[in-house]
Order: sequence, then structure tokens, then C-alpha cells
Amino acid sequence: MGTSICPGGMCGSAGLTPLFEALAATEAGERKTPVLILQAGDSHTAGGKISGKLRARLQMRFGYGAMLTADAPEPIDAPGVRLIEAGEVGATLTGFATGKPALPSAGSAVLTILAFGTNDGFDDGLDPVVFEALLRNQVEGLRKDGAAVLILGAPDALRTGSGGGCSADGLRAPPANLAVVRDVQRRVAAELGVAFWDWHGRMGGDCSADRLALRADPFMRGDRVHFTAAGADWIGGVLADDLLAAYDAWKASQGPGSIR
Repeated sequence: MGTSICPGGMCGSAGLTPLFEALAATEAGERKTPVLILQAGDSHTAGGKISGKLRARLQMRFGYGAMLTADAPEPIDAPGVRLIEAGEVGATLTGFATGKPALPSAGSAVLTILAFGTNDGFDDGLDPVVFEALLRNQVEGLRKDGAAVLILGAPDALRTGSGGGCSADGLRAPPANLAVVRDVQRRVAAELGVAFWDWHGRMGGDCSADRLALRADPFMRGDRVHFTAAGADWIGGVLADDLLAAYDAWKASQGPGSIR
């Protein structure tokens, strides 16, 4: 696990208070409906393995949020966590603003996770000013009903064919706009008071995509953009650890008897 510019990988965890309150109420047996989490993103989300690891860890602690019975073949509401992904290969924040991928209409989300940035960062024609305005607009819209928003900062990824690159063979380097996207995401999150997870730092920082691909049991595929199944399970676990650590710190800060 890499170091991070954010304490424990998570900047602005106070912005997750609506989620933490719902989880605390679930743990205390006071909440009878699911804690709904929606995640929208690109191929990292579409693959379902990173979010799947997060879902499994949250449900292991707080319950499944739905159950099946012999008399009810369809899921019915029950306490716990329900996480639903909307991911699309090649998706960008611009596409999300126009409905691709579209978040499902599955009730009121307590948390929405925005997991874009990789494809935006690979766009050499990216306009940072336009990207920032779009991100601000999306965040404001998602939290208008008091829901929490978590921005997953763009992970490290490398473009093949870059002479003098940072990879072991010198032929791969991150596109310049990927760091721009990441900086905009972190700044907008701080200014709007929502949470930001430092994916880039937690996977090892600059050129970590190459190092993870060269492991004996690779965590990144040969393209240095996508995770292997083992790598997705690992980084999904890091995200879960960081989110749960932030929750436990928040819960400890509330003091005995202050959580309702």
C-alpha cells in the first residue's frame, strides 16, 4: 500500500458524515432500510471487482441490505448496505453528465461515488477549466438532497510509446493531463466539502502502474491501465480499509451516547 497526500488515503472525510450516520444507525439496530451507495465510473467500475470488494467488506460488517426468502423471490428491503454500480468502458465525466453511464433509479442514495478520470486524463485535448466546471456541477447536483459524495481520484496509468518514460523499459509514461485531472478533483472536493480518495497515492504514486504490472503476481495488466483480478481485489480492499478507518475515527469522535 502506498503513502498518500491524504491522511489514511481519505481527504475531507467530514463530507461522509451522512454515510457515517446511516452506518452507525445500522450498527445500532436503529435503521431498518438499506444504506444505498451508488457508484458511477469507467471500466474500473464496469469490471465490478473493485466495487465488489468494497461491497463485500461493507456488507460483512453492516449486513446485506436485501434478502431473499422462499415467499419473496425478489429482494426486499432489510438493514445493511446495498452498493450498485453504473460503469461503462471508456466513460468520461463529460459522458456521465449526458447520461452515460446513467445512475440507476434505486431510491435515495446515502453516498454517490464518482470514479472517473482515467479516460479524461488520456484526452490530450482536455480543457481543465471545462472539466472543473463540469465536476463542480455534478457534485452539486448529487448532494442537493443531503447525500454524501466521494470522488475517487484518478489512479496511476501509463501510455505506451513515450520515450524516456518512467517505466522499467523507458517506453511508458503517464499522460500529462492525468495529473491535471487528479489535481482538479482534489481541489474541487476540498472547496465543495466532499470526500476525496487518493487512489494514485494508495497504489504507490507515480509509475506504480508499471511496478504493479511487473510483480511476480501482477496487479496491473500489461497495458498499465487496468487491474488484474488480483489487483482489483487488492485495491478494492485498500479503499474499503480507508473508508472503514475514516468511519471508525468519526464514530470515536462522537463520544459515548452521541450517535443516534
